[in-house]
Amino acid sequence: MSARAQQRQTRAAGFTLVELLVVIGIIAVLIGILLPSLQRAKRQAATVQCASNMRQVSAALLTYFNNNKGKFPPAQIAANIANTGYKFGWWWPTELARQGYIKAPSVYDHPNSTIADRKFNRMNPFRCPEGNDEDDGQGGAIPADSYPTNADNNKYSLANDQGATAWAAVEGIGVPSWYMLNSRATQPGSGEYPGGTKVCPFVTFDNANSAIPAAFALPGFQRHQGLVRKGSELVMVVEAANANWVDQKTSTAFPNIFLKLLAARHGKKTADGANAWTNFAFFDGHVQLYPTEPYTRKQLGSGSDNALLDYRNETIFYLTRQR
Repeated sequence: MSARAQQRQTRAAGFTLVELLVVIGIIAVLIGILLPSLQRAKRQAATVQCASNMRQVSAALLTYFNNNKGKFPPAQIAANIANTGYKFGWWWPTELARQGYIKAPSVYDHPNSTIADRKFNRMNPFRCPEGNDEDDGQGGAIPADSYPTNADNNKYSLANDQGATAWAAVEGIGVPSWYMLNSRATQPGSGEYPGGTKVCPFVTFDNANSAIPAAFALPGFQRHQGLVRKGSELVMVVEAANANWVDQKTSTAFPNIFLKLLAARHGKKTADGANAWTNFAFFDGHVQLYPTEPYTRKQLGSGSDNALLDYRNETIFYLTRQR
């Protein structure tokens, strides 16, 4: 074979720079086409996992009810409130785990810990897969400019583990949660059940109101299964970072949003970026995905702070709205 023929054969066996660039361009186009689909599939899987977590939590709560003569646990009791009997306070995810109703890891493994000793575990069933990472901190105090897709609503909460004394750390047990009970802080002057207008299935006893010790023992603040008449429609657990998420307050960032503490972690955001989708768990144990926008807007026939009052069918948030 002549040298010229051998050179032609060698040249034919390789790729030219132009050919390589064409192949790289095709690969880049394919990646550009496939990547959004892969991201959507990943997010969809996370949404399904979130619903699965909420079903586990719901099952644990229902078992708790049955084992406690139908009585509901409080959502939260602040530490060292007089006449409650809970020195370190009460936090419903911690109590469900402590009493064996659900397997969930504590961030502390010994008493007299400090916040620096926290060790998070992603296998926690109270962790929303699309919630913010633990490193982003807690979401207890929600700023005035909050809205459903705001990062502050996607954080975890761990009651009685902030401030001058982190009581969960002192006790040595604490389960963080990206989910919240359908609860509201005590309103001693309202008469609560059955006279209150916004009577949630669960009650939060924090230390913001001096009348709490008295309210703790009042029959109007006791909750039990006998009050649930529409289990398939009454909301039990939501995605949120604040135990008092049900209070409606106007968002300064979006003045037409009146329920700024409900978390929207899933699916496509609305055009203004303020809303998306969220999971609700119900008293019959089922979980369903809903858009948050209808629940955050002002509704006809109600004041700007009563958006949830208009929901009576399919999604009910107050005991007194079960008609």
